[in-house]
Amino acid sequence: MMELTQIGAQLIFIGTVFFLVGLIQGALIPSVKNSRMALSGHLTAVQCAMALVIFGVIWSLVELPQSLDIFVAYGCALGFILIWLGITIASVAGASKALPIAGAGFSATVITELTVKIMVRTGSLLSLIACSLLVFGLFPILW
Repeated sequence: MMELTQIGAQLIFIGTVFFLVGLIQGALIPSVKNSRMALSGHLTAVQCAMALVIFGVIWSLVELPQSLDIFVAYGCALGFILIWLGITIASVAGASKALPIAGAGFSATVITELTVKIMVRTGSLLSLIACSLLVFGLFPILW
């Protein structure tokens, strides 16, 4: 039987709050500068939130050293939140360089464009590394 760990419970809580934030953002889509980007942010929030809740539920199955365990859990959460926050800032400010498909036809100041690019790229790299390590932490359940 799986047990709920402290990190697992925290991931479930973070994911549930993140899901709520994504739902609220969905209601606010029409009120931002770039509604297409806001829709992308809304979908990012609810999908990443569900992933965090699932990670929390299965966390007792993950076998990693404690320091790596903490990095993976909070690296996933922080990476997902950075991606969402970058997209959300882009939707409000009209930034488009980091996300040219959703941002087509919009532009923002150089500082805003750079901020969004750094947030999205850092979040993407962090979540990619953390989720890759999570996969390795789940290998022992196969044997």
